[in-house]
Amino acid sequence: MVHDPYWDLELEPEEPDFDPAKTALLIIDMQNMCSHPKGWMGRLCDDQGLPGHLDERFAFMEEIAPNLQRLMGFCRRTGVEIIHVRIAFRTRTGRDGKRALINRMETTPLIPFDMEIWEPVKPLPDEIVLDKTSVSTFNSTAIDQILRNMGRDRVWTAGCVTEGCVELTTRDAADRGYYTTLVTDCCASSRHTAHDDAVQRITDGNIIRGYTADQLIARAGM
Repeated sequence: MVHDPYWDLELEPEEPDFDPAKTALLIIDMQNMCSHPKGWMGRLCDDQGLPGHLDERFAFMEEIAPNLQRLMGFCRRTGVEIIHVRIAFRTRTGRDGKRALINRMETTPLIPFDMEIWEPVKPLPDEIVLDKTSVSTFNSTAIDQILRNMGRDRVWTAGCVTEGCVELTTRDAADRGYYTTLVTDCCASSRHTAHDDAVQRITDGNIIRGYTADQLIARAGM
């Protein structure tokens, strides 16, 4: 693990006390496409003759599911806004999105099942679901406007993958002035080592906090 010694010289910034009415949990890309073995990524493995290539990823999703469910339950009880974010194109070919995000749709096409939020973290009625066509949620959705409309200035981020869409969304939230926390045991990657490296990198310093689901709940004091 690499630590930037610059942060040893800085004061830790103060944050206001937790207020559920000013807090939102962003759950990023926890849809069948990315999280279910029969989703697009699982079919991509099969179509390329590599069954089991992403087994660690799918097992990791199962590992974090109870943590996310526990955190979602806390949010629903206390009034923290839960916002589900998913990859979803407006065109069959995906030409309206970033080409590098998904670029084998001709040989492994997307199906409606891929867009559905993964069953263990399924939204309740009236919970917001945002469709994005970029890595960072802030670059292709109205998330910033939505959060500000609702008076939410604190953001908790979770989902997959830690070093991809979660990291960029988390960093963009912090850059826009939100008090930002990465929920470290509610994120997953294709490899645990990639996740661990990303968590250390994202939370090194004073810009983004990193807590587990239980630590967040305990700190909330509710």
